[in-house]
Amino acid sequence: MSFHIKFFRVLLRTQWLPRVLMLLFMCGWIAFTPLSHAQTDEEIEEYQIKAVYLFNFANFFTWPSTAFQYNAQPFRICVLGNDPFGIDLDLVIEDEEVEGREVVVQRIPTLRKSVRCQILFVSQSERAKKTTILNYVRPYPILTVGDMEEFATRGGMVEFFNSASNEVRFSIAPETVKKGGLIASSNLLEIAKIIRPR
Repeated sequence: MSFHIKFFRVLLRTQWLPRVLMLLFMCGWIAFTPLSHAQTDEEIEEYQIKAVYLFNFANFFTWPSTAFQYNAQPFRICVLGNDPFGIDLDLVIEDEEVEGREVVVQRIPTLRKSVRCQILFVSQSERAKKTTILNYVRPYPILTVGDMEEFATRGGMVEFFNSASNEVRFSIAPETVKKGGLIASSNLLEIAKIIRPR
């Protein structure tokens, strides 16, 4: 397990540290953690960071009760398409809970299986099907996340992007979030780039 994953997992389990401060600290850590110059290492580092963000979104959005079919249903973070996270996402969510629910990662082979997810990460391998995917999940309370260009302006809720200094940041489309029946934390919106869908 890499140092960064160990560090973030310890931070995630620090119960006395408020979640908002934790995320802000995480942003500061990322800002002072340069990516490797080697392309492969850079990609690994980038998706380790995105894996941590992905889990933390579960604590900064509120889902309606209709998002769960039964009380003990796990909180599902799903990856549609080619999985860029590898084991890192599994390490981040290991032994974690969201509102008393076990957190599980599922790699889903078909769009039809996405309706049981609470967070759906749409891989870049699905770029050509982006519109179809977002139209399909629109009626469901699913937080859609991607890192392809114009994901949030075309109907997605959260879009990862790299800043000019190559730091991982994210945009949020609040109107799309609201239409999906979810509520975004005001603290999260303060540190996100706000996007208005076209």
